[in-house]
Amino acid sequence: MTNRVLIRNKILQIVFSAFIDRDKSITQSEMEYSHSMQKTYDLYILLLQLIVKLTQEQQERIDRLRNRYINPVADKDINWKLANNRLAQQLSENIQLNEYLHKNPDVNAVLTPRLIKSMLDSILEGEAYAEYLEQEDSYEADKTFWKRMVKEWADNQDIDEALEGESLYWNNDIDIIATFVLKTIKTFTQESDENMPLIDSFDAGEDSDFPGKLLSHTILDFDANVKYISAAAKNWEADRIANMDFVIMCMAITEARMFPTIPINVTLSEYIELAKSYASEKSATFINGVLDAIIKKMKKEGKISKD
Repeated sequence: MTNRVLIRNKILQIVFSAFIDRDKSITQSEMEYSHSMQKTYDLYILLLQLIVKLTQEQQERIDRLRNRYINPVADKDINWKLANNRLAQQLSENIQLNEYLHKNPDVNAVLTPRLIKSMLDSILEGEAYAEYLEQEDSYEADKTFWKRMVKEWADNQDIDEALEGESLYWNNDIDIIATFVLKTIKTFTQESDENMPLIDSFDAGEDSDFPGKLLSHTILDFDANVKYISAAAKNWEADRIANMDFVIMCMAITEARMFPTIPINVTLSEYIELAKSYASEKSATFINGVLDAIIKKMKKEGKISKD
């Protein structure tokens, strides 16, 4: 579940902060988690609005070409395809998107004219735009173009750094949030109107107790879990294990113990991926070995009874 991936990512950051600052209470950590998830939803809205802003910038550029005093460009010599993109038009009229932006103007403020102009220049020079112009004009071509752009944004270091500079809570978020934006684009059809629903939030949905239990029990059981880790990592002194590795393993142990419906292999796989993102391939291999030994020990002790 993509929501769980996002939730684990956020809780890892919060628990790591609590590990460094041992005076931080669970209540403070829970409040920080809620705020972090809200900021992440802001990023989702921002990426949707980015489609609107880039299209509007293209429309404005065309208007300037058409209306300039000397040598105005004739309409027949202008490629209107991006300016008339139908998906962007639907998003610009979307009630849910516009109401959120009205209530949260800071989100829109991140998309500065300088950023929009720079990104549009890059788009117009890119391969995706060139291929888009060659395609037959259709709603699906309009959608496919923006889906491709969103995928590129997820891997674009410049965009990542620009957005992270606006909010610390967006650190490592864009690739995950891009998947939600792609899902949203996929739901749109040519018949979608201004009432087309967007994602409401990134809460746990049916797993409503997942974030709270994982966050609080990871913090509460941290010292006990560290003992398991130290015993399993026999060839490593505790002070040689990176703090982030400790936090990742403690979260994995907590999830394995506290959530009987989540298979062990799913939990281990997810935290190995987190280790690759936040630590290194070497750490991921180390964490995999330690967690495997701990899970086997906890099964023998009857503390874990699932596969």
